[in-house]
Amino acid sequence: IDFELKYKNDLIGTQRNIIKVYESDLNEIYNSRTFCLFDDIEKLREMGLAKGGSLDNAIVVKENKVLNKEGLRNKKEFVNHKILDCMGDLYLAGYKIIGKLVCSQGGHKLTNQLLRVVFENKENFSLIEIKEKNLPHAFINKSHLRAIA
Repeated sequence: IDFELKYKNDLIGTQRNIIKVYESDLNEIYNSRTFCLFDDIEKLREMGLAKGGSLDNAIVVKENKVLNKEGLRNKKEFVNHKILDCMGDLYLAGYKIIGKLVCSQGGHKLTNQLLRVVFENKENFSLIEIKEKNLPHAFINKSHLRAIA
């Protein structure tokens, strides 16, 4: 997953991270919290969202400051959480996906739309049974895989 986010907020700004889901150390991804701008909290609550949100489980950014006393857990926590969201959305497809995803400005809705486009046409994907617990590197032969833009 190659993911980039861009925020007008100077503290969040533009962040990008690239991970290999089956090979990278994902500890910083798994430990990254959701986040929001302080100015958006009331709007989120009015929409019935963020009901369990607090400084214990979410990063809150006010202007150019993180309100959480402990600060960020890692330098790329904002984009890392977006990658975590993306991974979760992809896992909901019900398949281990062998592929590359490049995303800028993504979120749950965009990932859902992508999966719908992929799975609406059987020409967009291949189902391959792999009995091993981990994906064997020797298996990856691009001629077996399909690509969509």
